[in-house]
Amino acid sequence: MVLRAVPLYACLAAALVAAVPAFAQPARRPVVGLVLGGGGARGGAHLGVLEVLEDLRIPVDCISGTSMGALVGGAYAAGISPKEMREKIEKTDWDAMFDDSASRDLQNLRRRTFDDRFFSGLEFGVTDDGLKYREGAIAGEKIKLFFSDLVRADLGEKNIEQLHLPLTLIASDIVTGERVAMRSGSLTSAMRASMSVPGAIAPVQREGHKLVDGGLVDNVPIQEVRDRCKAEVVIAINVGSPMLKGDQVAGAVSVVAQMVNLLTEQNVQKSLSLLTPRDIYMRPELGTISAMDFGRQLEAAEIGKQAALAQADKLRVLSVPPDQYAAWRSQLQKEPPATRPVIDEIQVADTRFVNKEELRANVSQKEGGELDTKKLADELVLIYSRGDLSGLDYTVLTEREKTILKLVPVEKPWGPDYVRFGFNAATDFRIDSSFNLRAAYRKTWLNAFGAEFVATGQLGTTQGIAAEFYQPMDYRQVSFVRPYASGASRIETLYYNGERLAEYRVPEYRFGIDVGANLGIYGQAKVGWLEKKSEAHLETGTPFLPDLASRVGGITASLAIDQYNFAFFPTKGYKVDVDYFDVRHASSGPSYSRLEASASAAIPITDRLSFLPTLAGGNTPRGALSSDSLFALGGLHRLSAFAPGQILTDEYTYGSARLEYRLLRPIPVLGLSVLAGLAYERAHVKNPINEPSLRGNIDSYGGYLGATTPIGPIYFGWSGTQDRRGRVYFFIGTP
Repeated sequence: MVLRAVPLYACLAAALVAAVPAFAQPARRPVVGLVLGGGGARGGAHLGVLEVLEDLRIPVDCISGTSMGALVGGAYAAGISPKEMREKIEKTDWDAMFDDSASRDLQNLRRRTFDDRFFSGLEFGVTDDGLKYREGAIAGEKIKLFFSDLVRADLGEKNIEQLHLPLTLIASDIVTGERVAMRSGSLTSAMRASMSVPGAIAPVQREGHKLVDGGLVDNVPIQEVRDRCKAEVVIAINVGSPMLKGDQVAGAVSVVAQMVNLLTEQNVQKSLSLLTPRDIYMRPELGTISAMDFGRQLEAAEIGKQAALAQADKLRVLSVPPDQYAAWRSQLQKEPPATRPVIDEIQVADTRFVNKEELRANVSQKEGGELDTKKLADELVLIYSRGDLSGLDYTVLTEREKTILKLVPVEKPWGPDYVRFGFNAATDFRIDSSFNLRAAYRKTWLNAFGAEFVATGQLGTTQGIAAEFYQPMDYRQVSFVRPYASGASRIETLYYNGERLAEYRVPEYRFGIDVGANLGIYGQAKVGWLEKKSEAHLETGTPFLPDLASRVGGITASLAIDQYNFAFFPTKGYKVDVDYFDVRHASSGPSYSRLEASASAAIPITDRLSFLPTLAGGNTPRGALSSDSLFALGGLHRLSAFAPGQILTDEYTYGSARLEYRLLRPIPVLGLSVLAGLAYERAHVKNPINEPSLRGNIDSYGGYLGATTPIGPIYFGWSGTQDRRGRVYFFIGTP
């Protein structure tokens, strides 16, 4: 065998021929995993990043998200574009989102009146095991409905495993401390669980776990995309709150916030250690935007967009041709049908004490009609607002070619019997002061129509007990019958020419029955019969009036319309009250009638400034009022320059004008806000019984600071009047 030398050019040619196929094939696109971290409102930055990814035509192969990252990532995996998310966020009232109830002007009057006197945040369940308290400041009812609307759950319940993109949402088991990676089951339930801030939003029961915010265990879940789709390139966005500086950690709230930051930062650093030089990491500079600044989410989105554009060179390496990206996007995003689904059947899940038929009667959706998700969501919030449920959701199912709307009420684990508390305290920093502590026991669902028994008690300056039985006469609770009884003892101060003359102890007992109608969400009208017995005994001071005893009985009638958006510092709405008592028998004299009415409004001038006018009056259409039925003027927003009840008369007219400016916007969940107000009041008193010098027109003017708090409103102010010394006043609690 003879070996011949091979020319050098022949070797080079052979090598080039062998290499041509390798160079001819396009480089394989790396597997991309998208990681969206938690950070509350700061998570709005994720929208801006997604917009840049879309502009650069960068598809992703799997997504993991925590907390707000779970919301954005879940919606994106369900086919919702960043543009659609922007539109939803912009239209949403985020202050209202963290209040489970319907706005106050959409609740019935009975619920409003009860909430105005007893703190909803201090509701305990009465059970065989003692008192139980709810597990979060809010249940997240509106948040869950928002998620359902965002991912178009009306087209059918979406499960994570059915999505085009592999998706994992992270939560924490509050019982075991376990990291729970949700890779299947209801998408909206998983989104809601991942965002359940401990103590603020109630945990979610899901697949045997009690779940809260995933940020406690894995706020930037990088390992999840490595495991889920074998991601070769990770795009990770960290929007967590930065650690507070030394001078910022001052007070209980900041200490708790820093503790959460410490826990979160530890697991974030562990996750970040998994990044490689090939991965793309972003931490948008969100500055003063806090986790609670939900009104600034779109501002955060712009900052997120700039952070992504700063990494554009690295991101472009992952870009694909337009046709390839369009094919990926079309798989991800399915066009919604042109018409809404037609509901063939409506079902209500089993309940423990709430009547399913009554619940169904309060949902207007018709079988055989198109599903109206907006109206349904509003009605579910109204039903939830009545206070019987810890959650109320819906799913759209398809069974045997039938489209079924299933309502899923979740009753309060601590119901159906409840205790609530309330209190108030007031002083003028001189002589007048008062303090009252009250409690209410409410036993609900005594029959199919939703009858209630309510007993209340109060200790303090005014002491008393009361009980009533409220019996609706139909499922929609339009008409009702209400027998009631009460006994109270209060101190009444008698003034003469501006000086405290005497104090009387006034015990009073009432027995009556009302028949009425709830006027939808506007108010209530009722008529009835009242028997009232009262006495007055001198405690201290000059016996200007003798001890008195009176018993009267007669017809009562009242109309109450209340459309204020807030009970104590409204910014819009109106309120009307008319009360009439026609006394048919009186032990201490001839019969008489008593009429009192008031009308007020809140008119927004700007988003922070409101004008609040009020007109009121009382007179005696028939006969002469007994001493225990006189009208009283004085006190907050009733001639504030005078002490409560200082002026007694049988006829008056009153008008006031207030301007209130909100110094701080309400803080979500906590509901705190601070305002400043100016007030001018004028009354005309025809026959003052105890203040002869105050006959005719009386003026009062002043200013005040106010605040809404979880324990009621706070007022601190000063009011003066012509030729008299001004009065400083302070009030906290509920009336």
